[in-house]
Amino acid sequence: MKEHENLDDLDQSILHILSLYENLNLLKLWYEIGELGTFGPVRKEEILERLNSLMAKGFVKCIDLGNGEVRWSLLKKPE
Repeated sequence: MKEHENLDDLDQSILHILSLYENLNLLKLWYEIGELGTFGPVRKEEILERLNSLMAKGFVKCIDLGNGEVRWSLLKKPE
C-alpha cells in the first residue's frame, strides 16, 4: 500500500490493516492494532476518532449494516 506522508504511523497502520480485509468492525480493528504491539495501549475511542478523521479525508468509509452494527472499509484515494 502506498504510504501517505501527511498521516502518522497509527493512521498508516489502520489503512494497512483495512487493506488486508474487506471490512472490519471497530472491535476487530482495535484487536489488530493491539496485535501489532508497536503503539502501546490504544483506546477504542482513539481508533474511532482516527477512523472518523480518515473518513473525512476520504480514505475510509463507514458501512452501517443496521441493528447498530457498523463496519469500516478502505476507499481508493483519488490520485
